[in-house]
Amino acid sequence: METASNGDATPLGAQPVPKFIVDPDTVSEIEQQGCREFFLGKANKTPERYMRIRNHMLAEWEALKPEYLTKIRARAGLKNCGDVNAIGRVHTFLEAAHIINAGATQTRRRPGPRSNGVRRVSYSASESSTDDERLGSASTGRRRRVRDEDGNWVYEDEYYGGRVIAHNVVERHADDADYNYSSSSSEDGRRRSKRRRGSARLLRRLHNSEFRLIPCRAFSADAPFAVRISAGALALMDLHAHLMYTEIIGLLGGQFNAEARIVDVQIAFPCNSTSTTTECEMDPASEVEARRVFSATGRQVVGWFHSHPTFEATPSVRDIHNQHAYQTLCRRAADNVEPFVGVIVSPPGGAGAHGVSDISTFYVVPRDSAATADDDEDVGGAEGVPYQLAYEVTGRDCIPDDLVDAMVRLIETHAGMVHRADLAKRFKRSEALTALEKLVVSMRSRWDAAVHQQWDDAVAAQLRPLLQRHFCRGSGSETSSSTPAAHA
Repeated sequence: METASNGDATPLGAQPVPKFIVDPDTVSEIEQQGCREFFLGKANKTPERYMRIRNHMLAEWEALKPEYLTKIRARAGLKNCGDVNAIGRVHTFLEAAHIINAGATQTRRRPGPRSNGVRRVSYSASESSTDDERLGSASTGRRRRVRDEDGNWVYEDEYYGGRVIAHNVVERHADDADYNYSSSSSEDGRRRSKRRRGSARLLRRLHNSEFRLIPCRAFSADAPFAVRISAGALALMDLHAHLMYTEIIGLLGGQFNAEARIVDVQIAFPCNSTSTTTECEMDPASEVEARRVFSATGRQVVGWFHSHPTFEATPSVRDIHNQHAYQTLCRRAADNVEPFVGVIVSPPGGAGAHGVSDISTFYVVPRDSAATADDDEDVGGAEGVPYQLAYEVTGRDCIPDDLVDAMVRLIETHAGMVHRADLAKRFKRSEALTALEKLVVSMRSRWDAAVHQQWDDAVAAQLRPLLQRHFCRGSGSETSSSTPAAHA
């Protein structure tokens, strides 16, 4: 079966992966590297089992394309092939390598079946909205609720993933005062008991969800490489993350110094995507264009970035899957180094100065290299362990000549999108600071004080007018600034 990446598109990594033939009876070297858990001599994970899973997914994709092949559908015909997480990791690898789902039309998952006899549950006013949801909510300003598999009403982002606050869900369900039930008093006890049982099931489901957040560990010894990121790349990623209520995604271009073991991120390239508030898929055509731009300037792909619009900059199980697959694809044969970093932008912030977005970098170490007694408990179904990578900011004293022009193009590209953010809204309900002012403060923080005036002038002349015109749907007075920094 001949498999390519839909035209010229290639998977992420330092070098493009050539077009190759997938032999149903053999396994290529890159497959052994990407799914090596099946090639470690384990009795329940054998090369034969991997080939059975892979061949089944390829056949399903050939029959289904261009419709997106989900993990659930890919698993449907696989029996006695091991745990669902291992099968899901094969799906993730094949997708990252563009062997399946190249150029597919993304489909949205549907909520579980309804259960008769379960009435709507209304939340109290104190729970109707939280500060960090204001930037991440849809344009209606309301969180949608759906029924889970047990027929209970839950918030859609908690059911499908997103900010997986499973422990808070259970605590709320245990507190009956937070709910108003539309049932008679004789049924209250049974209904509360049913909701608690449903909450326990939801907790177990979210614990193994691909959207579960996995805190990063710290390297006990030296990291595999050092990371440097330019201030211009940070500012562009920050802007991109603020423009949409849904997740955004892009690639990072730069250089890897093998002798000094330094990944130098010089520019960020925002990509088109198919995304929701909880997940994001990169458009293959955007990836090809990013590679063309990087190659024309003597750079290579050294990482990727995406946003968490309403929750912290901590990788999810899905992020770990993607990062691990990308690292494998760009592994250097000479020294087995995987010079590829993952970056997460969280506009709500909270870890640093007020109003400044959190931007974190992470790297995935395979379980067999970072094994501890509680790995299974800590990382759920992820095949690797995320580690925090500290980074040095470069170029803080010099604003690149083409940066503002790139930002203008980015704003104009997103100006007509359905899920664009309303920057006229308040950053937090308890403050007068708007999302636009917060964005300006956050981008300004990336630069040294010596160039603040130059940056303020560029924002005032070119960026702020465009943002007010296309991303501020409130009144003009709402976007007026109360601080000198926000007047930029």
